[in-house]
Amino acid sequence: MFVTIFTINLVNAQTWLENLPQDKVQSGTLTLHDYQKAFYDYWEPFHVEKAYYINENGEKVKAYGWKQFKRWEWYWEYRVDPITGAFPTTSAAEEYEKYLLLNPAVSRSPSGNWTSMGPSASNGGYAGIGRLNCVAFRPGDANTIYVGAASGGIWKSSDGGSSWTPLGDSNPVLGVSDIIVINQGANPDILYIATGDKDGGSVWSLGGQQSNDNNSVGVLKSTDGGVTWNTTGLSYSASQKITVSRLIPDPASNGQIIYAATSTGVFKTTDGGTNWTQQLWGNFIDLEMNPGNSSVLYASTIDHWMTPMIYYTTNGGTNWTASSTPFSVTDKRVDLAVTAANSNYVYAVVANRNGGLSYVCRSINTGASFSTVYTGSSTTNLLSLYANESGGTGGQGNYDLAIAVSPTNANEVYVGGINTHKSTDGGSSWNCVNCWTWSTTYNNVTPQAPVVHADHHFLAFQNNTTLFECNDGGLYKTTNGGGSWTDLTNTMAISQLYRLGVSQTSSNDVITGLQDNGTKVLGPGWLDVIGGDGMECIIDHSNVNVQFGTLYFGDIFKTVNYWGNSSQINPANGAWVTPYVMDPTNNMRLIAGYADVWLSTNGGTNWGKISNNLTGSSTTYLRSVAIAPSNSNTIYVATLTNIWKTTNSGGSWINITGTLPVGSSNITYITVKNNDPNTVWVSFGEYNTHGVYQTTNGGTNWTNISAGLPSLPVMCVIQNTQNVALDELYAATDVGVFVK
Repeated sequence: MFVTIFTINLVNAQTWLENLPQDKVQSGTLTLHDYQKAFYDYWEPFHVEKAYYINENGEKVKAYGWKQFKRWEWYWEYRVDPITGAFPTTSAAEEYEKYLLLNPAVSRSPSGNWTSMGPSASNGGYAGIGRLNCVAFRPGDANTIYVGAASGGIWKSSDGGSSWTPLGDSNPVLGVSDIIVINQGANPDILYIATGDKDGGSVWSLGGQQSNDNNSVGVLKSTDGGVTWNTTGLSYSASQKITVSRLIPDPASNGQIIYAATSTGVFKTTDGGTNWTQQLWGNFIDLEMNPGNSSVLYASTIDHWMTPMIYYTTNGGTNWTASSTPFSVTDKRVDLAVTAANSNYVYAVVANRNGGLSYVCRSINTGASFSTVYTGSSTTNLLSLYANESGGTGGQGNYDLAIAVSPTNANEVYVGGINTHKSTDGGSSWNCVNCWTWSTTYNNVTPQAPVVHADHHFLAFQNNTTLFECNDGGLYKTTNGGGSWTDLTNTMAISQLYRLGVSQTSSNDVITGLQDNGTKVLGPGWLDVIGGDGMECIIDHSNVNVQFGTLYFGDIFKTVNYWGNSSQINPANGAWVTPYVMDPTNNMRLIAGYADVWLSTNGGTNWGKISNNLTGSSTTYLRSVAIAPSNSNTIYVATLTNIWKTTNSGGSWINITGTLPVGSSNITYITVKNNDPNTVWVSFGEYNTHGVYQTTNGGTNWTNISAGLPSLPVMCVIQNTQNVALDELYAATDVGVFVK
């Protein structure tokens, strides 16, 4: 029996999605503007400020999904049609492939030698390095481990996680959602990877009608341990906007029989990936195989608009049957777990549309029917921020959700969300075995739970006693049932960076802001200095001990003693990534862009506005700021669609947008030539030929200088001021760095 169900992939959705225009949902024509209107209309009565609001009891509570939406929105604002909000019908990988076909002589410059600097180390716990989606083990070898990152590729450890080596950095998509390892004895492992990012990526994709930050190109295969990779018969273009969430091999087939769960259905190959047949239709998020019978499998869906489902097969996928479940239309995502301790058992954790726990369910008849063993509520929410399961019925279960069962005890169950909880009685009761913070506000159990980075995407037992967890900070393991956890992420380079700053007095010092892993400084080693999402950051060009880092919405922090301590200095609230710069000739002079331009002449102690309603709205924020190095009275600032200039430190401003292509692309960055305040370079987003524009007369005229660049968003353009013979520029894109 083949089952067809209608699904739309809307990852980490909130109930605000029900405000979306249903005709566009059905036709697949939703735009960024549609999502923005639905989101902000829904949250307007809550008066959300910096992802929190005051509830009816006067308590400050988290607006679940707010931060994830802002990440997603920030990413897409530079990639959609700025007028209509329409999402692109292409991808970075496809545009780069077109570019290489049109420019066959182009190759990577031999002078472009790059060395990875990290971040590649943290102290673990609250801190982290980057998000991992999956972990896999070489059968029979406890020391060989593979992990897949959201946008950092596949990594291998041969020493139990002490050190890691990247594999497949040249693959067209670096998101990895699942890995299969086939041990070939003395020969290299055979590897299969599910490309793309099943949980929506750093940008929290809403899926459906637009790309994730890492859409799948299908299942890739390596027969030489990851040195080279080849496509299989299950292949896509990234612009098809498909995700592959799970790969399950038949352990007796030596990698010939594999099942794949995708956002369009369940597929099977019997010849090592050459050919695939579709067995189920729908948006499938998880897939498990019965430990005692490889012909019995279970598949579960994620569905915002209809009731999610579990299906099972007893004949290797020839026929599938819908399981009997207690799920309702308000439920959304279902993840599954099986155990060798009792092959009749199947566990399911169910997240509702608000991301909170609906139920933990169990089948004792190999998936034919499921009954509830634990029901979510405002005090029994395994997916909340709080270790004691309190804090309301919401959560992030549509983004971070995982479940695992001990292979030796069918009643020992682990559920991962923001935190991880454990049951030893088959799900009837739970204890928190790790929490994202030591703060007693959230880690409110006695004794306190060990601290492990937040947002848990995958749980897997390597053997009878060792449980691994993949989360937004990296890879952890426990060998004592969650009593303690060890961070194994160090030496991976999987961070998702917003911005960085470089010392001008010490060649080794760098500061960078990361998605969900704070702000980090590289000096003698990597140091965590601010939590949350790290944004724009600066190292004082005359004193390496004076540094600045930022949280979302323009919260600027300053240290004068290399982060021995710091203080918050921002004068206002701003964009998700708020721009601010230091005067290249005066380290006490700072310029910051909020809804207006602000100036500090004493290193951030005091601020004053130097513009008056420049953007025309208190909620239209500046995105780019630049000071002319040769004349610090000349300042350029920009929103997404307008650029202004002052030549008298803000005494007056003129709009110099002129002929810039703001109807086709949004402004991403501004750089002013080091010895000429009238020569300016502006970079643009979107998939077109408007990558970089130049003016040599202070904005009176603009010229497109993008020849030689692919049709890709250019997120930044900078000048190499060490080249005094000519103007040498670097442009940063989604596929690499280009030089002019």
